[in-house]
Amino acid sequence: MRPLNQLLDNDAFVKKVQYLIIILFILLIGFDIYLAVDNTTDNDTISRIIKTYTDNGLYVLTFFWGALAANFFFTTKHVLLVSGTVGSIILVVFAIFIYWFSLGTKVETLIGPTENDIRIAHGIYMAFGFLMAFIFWRQSSKKH
Repeated sequence: MRPLNQLLDNDAFVKKVQYLIIILFILLIGFDIYLAVDNTTDNDTISRIIKTYTDNGLYVLTFFWGALAANFFFTTKHVLLVSGTVGSIILVVFAIFIYWFSLGTKVETLIGPTENDIRIAHGIYMAFGFLMAFIFWRQSSKKH
Protein backbone atom coordinates (compact mmCIF):
# COMPACT_ATOMS: atom_id res chain seq x y z
CA MET A 1 0.00 0.00 0.00
CA ARG A 2 1.28 3.43 -0.92
CA PRO A 3 1.90 6.02 1.79
CA LEU A 4 -0.99 8.35 2.52
CA ASN A 5 0.83 11.44 1.22
CA GLN A 6 1.25 9.80 -2.20
CA LEU A 7 -2.46 8.99 -2.31
CA LEU A 8 -3.41 12.53 -1.33
CA ASP A 9 -1.19 13.94 -4.08
CA ASN A 10 -2.83 11.67 -6.64
CA ASP A 11 -5.61 13.76 -8.22
CA ALA A 12 -7.45 10.69 -9.53
CA PHE A 13 -7.66 9.20 -6.02
CA VAL A 14 -8.84 12.49 -4.53
CA LYS A 15 -11.54 12.78 -7.22
CA LYS A 16 -12.75 9.23 -6.48
CA VAL A 17 -12.99 10.01 -2.76
CA GLN A 18 -14.85 13.24 -3.50
CA TYR A 19 -17.34 11.40 -5.72
CA LEU A 20 -17.80 8.71 -3.07
CA ILE A 21 -18.57 11.33 -0.42
CA ILE A 22 -21.03 13.10 -2.74
CA ILE A 23 -22.78 9.81 -3.53
CA LEU A 24 -22.99 8.86 0.15
CA PHE A 25 -24.39 12.30 0.99
CA ILE A 26 -27.02 12.01 -1.75
CA LEU A 27 -27.94 8.51 -0.51
CA LEU A 28 -28.29 9.85 3.02
CA ILE A 29 -30.60 12.63 1.84
CA GLY A 30 -32.59 10.14 -0.23
CA PHE A 31 -32.92 7.80 2.75
CA ASP A 32 -34.07 10.71 4.93
CA ILE A 33 -36.71 11.64 2.34
CA TYR A 34 -37.82 8.00 2.10
CA LEU A 35 -38.24 7.83 5.87
CA ALA A 36 -40.26 11.07 5.82
CA VAL A 37 -42.63 9.72 3.16
CA ASP A 38 -42.93 6.16 4.55
CA ASN A 39 -46.03 5.84 6.72
CA THR A 40 -44.75 2.88 8.75
CA THR A 41 -41.90 4.79 10.44
CA ASP A 42 -43.98 7.40 12.31
CA ASN A 43 -41.89 10.19 10.75
CA ASP A 44 -38.72 8.93 12.43
CA THR A 45 -36.39 10.52 9.94
CA ILE A 46 -32.68 10.97 10.51
CA SER A 47 -33.21 14.71 10.85
CA ARG A 48 -36.00 14.30 13.41
CA ILE A 49 -34.03 11.79 15.50
CA ILE A 50 -31.03 14.14 15.65
CA LYS A 51 -33.33 17.05 16.53
CA THR A 52 -34.96 14.98 19.29
CA TYR A 53 -31.59 14.12 20.80
CA THR A 54 -30.39 17.72 20.68
CA ASP A 55 -33.68 19.03 22.09
CA ASN A 56 -33.37 16.55 24.95
CA GLY A 57 -30.04 18.03 25.95
CA LEU A 58 -27.43 16.12 23.98
CA TYR A 59 -25.28 19.22 23.56
CA VAL A 60 -22.26 17.22 22.52
CA LEU A 61 -23.79 16.92 19.03
CA THR A 62 -23.81 20.68 18.54
CA PHE A 63 -20.28 20.86 20.01
CA PHE A 64 -19.09 18.43 17.32
CA TRP A 65 -21.05 20.28 14.62
CA GLY A 66 -19.19 23.48 15.48
CA ALA A 67 -15.88 21.59 15.53
CA LEU A 68 -16.55 20.05 12.12
CA ALA A 69 -17.43 23.47 10.68
CA ALA A 70 -14.09 24.90 11.82
CA ASN A 71 -12.20 21.87 10.55
CA PHE A 72 -13.79 21.74 7.10
CA PHE A 73 -14.27 25.41 6.25
CA PHE A 74 -11.42 27.23 8.00
CA THR A 75 -8.20 25.53 7.03
CA THR A 76 -4.84 26.95 8.00
CA LYS A 77 -1.66 27.58 6.04
CA HIS A 78 0.42 27.92 9.20
CA VAL A 79 2.02 25.28 11.36
CA LEU A 80 -0.63 23.68 13.54
CA LEU A 81 -0.51 24.35 17.29
CA VAL A 82 -0.66 20.62 18.04
CA SER A 83 -0.69 17.54 15.81
CA GLY A 84 -4.00 16.32 14.38
CA THR A 85 -4.01 13.34 16.71
CA VAL A 86 -3.51 15.46 19.83
CA GLY A 87 -6.16 17.90 18.60
CA SER A 88 -8.61 15.03 18.11
CA ILE A 89 -7.89 13.77 21.62
CA ILE A 90 -8.46 17.25 23.07
CA LEU A 91 -11.84 17.52 21.30
CA VAL A 92 -12.96 14.08 22.44
CA VAL A 93 -11.94 14.83 26.04
CA PHE A 94 -13.97 18.05 26.00
CA ALA A 95 -16.92 16.19 24.47
CA ILE A 96 -16.72 13.56 27.21
CA PHE A 97 -16.75 16.32 29.85
CA ILE A 98 -19.76 17.97 28.21
CA TYR A 99 -21.65 14.68 28.09
CA TRP A 100 -20.52 13.11 31.37
CA PHE A 101 -21.07 16.15 33.58
CA SER A 102 -24.22 17.34 31.73
CA LEU A 103 -22.63 20.72 31.16
CA GLY A 104 -25.22 21.59 28.52
CA THR A 105 -28.08 21.50 30.98
CA LYS A 106 -26.02 23.52 33.46
CA VAL A 107 -25.53 26.26 30.86
CA GLU A 108 -29.22 26.07 30.03
CA THR A 109 -30.02 26.56 33.73
CA LEU A 110 -27.61 29.51 33.99
CA ILE A 111 -29.32 31.22 31.07
CA GLY A 112 -32.62 30.93 32.90
CA PRO A 113 -36.09 29.93 31.85
CA THR A 114 -36.54 31.88 28.66
CA GLU A 115 -38.21 31.07 25.40
CA ASN A 116 -34.84 30.51 23.72
CA ASP A 117 -32.71 29.02 26.51
CA ILE A 118 -32.17 25.73 24.66
CA ARG A 119 -31.25 27.52 21.43
CA ILE A 120 -28.82 29.81 23.25
CA ALA A 121 -27.19 26.85 25.03
CA HIS A 122 -26.80 25.00 21.73
CA GLY A 123 -25.34 28.14 20.16
CA ILE A 124 -22.83 28.43 23.00
CA TYR A 125 -21.75 24.82 22.55
CA MET A 126 -21.53 25.17 18.78
CA ALA A 127 -19.37 28.27 19.20
CA PHE A 128 -17.25 26.48 21.82
CA GLY A 129 -16.76 23.49 19.51
CA PHE A 130 -15.87 25.86 16.67
CA LEU A 131 -13.34 27.68 18.85
CA MET A 132 -11.75 24.47 20.16
CA ALA A 133 -11.40 23.05 16.64
CA PHE A 134 -10.17 26.39 15.30
CA ILE A 135 -7.35 26.33 17.85
CA PHE A 136 -6.52 22.63 18.07
CA TRP A 137 -8.00 20.68 15.14
CA ARG A 138 -7.88 22.45 11.79
CA GLN A 139 -6.87 20.94 8.51
CA SER A 140 -3.73 22.17 6.86
CA SER A 141 -4.45 23.70 3.46
CA LYS A 142 -0.90 23.40 2.18
CA LYS A 143 0.35 20.36 0.34
CA HIS A 144 3.13 18.40 1.98
